[in-house]
Amino acid sequence: MTTVSSHDDEALVQQCIGRLRHKEPAQRLQAATQLALLGRQAAPSVDALAEALGDRAAAVRRAAAQALGEIGPDARQAVPALAKALRDPDEVIRRQAAVALGEIGPDARQAVPALVRALADRSEPVWRWAVAALGEIGPAAVSAIGPLIELLALDEVRDRAIVMAALLRMGPRAIPRLAGALQHSDPRVRMQAARALRKVGAPADAVPALEALLDDPNPLVRETAAEALEPRW
Repeated sequence: MTTVSSHDDEALVQQCIGRLRHKEPAQRLQAATQLALLGRQAAPSVDALAEALGDRAAAVRRAAAQALGEIGPDARQAVPALAKALRDPDEVIRRQAAVALGEIGPDARQAVPALVRALADRSEPVWRWAVAALGEIGPAAVSAIGPLIELLALDEVRDRAIVMAALLRMGPRAIPRLAGALQHSDPRVRMQAARALRKVGAPADAVPALEALLDDPNPLVRETAAEALEPRW
């Protein structure tokens, strides 16, 4: 069995970069797909892949977004192009762009405004992956805390869990906003905010608001507030 050397991989990446500009869409698609298979080894192709996000062929744009996600943090230079791709008319491309931004992580902070806009995307997979990406960006996505809190009113338990996970990754800066959400008009938001504060350890200044929830008209809110007020050992 033969193994492919690093030199061979580098040559293949350069070949694919050239083919991304081929006049035939099938050639461009094959090049982007090959780069996705190479993963982080395809890092030298980031600029070319970012350019391919504007390709006239949707299949090429999809493959380019996927490849950038496979490259991961080394694809940080493509963040502006990926943020723009969140507005692509093709749902799969928007989803792949959100996935890629999550894979890039904190270095994708420049895309936070675009990801917040994507929270209103008509496609469930798109906005769910946008939520996940914001969580991966973490504390650098502090401006997303408010919009994420509003999503705690979602009907589906799974959706609320995804949002909660993202909020908990925002770090201490999310705590004051969660404490403020204890007075939200929607009982689902009040309950989820109390639950989040229980997970992170409710600060002293949130205790009065939690105590006020012990008289909440919603029994689930009362129960969650009581649990949040229990001492943590």
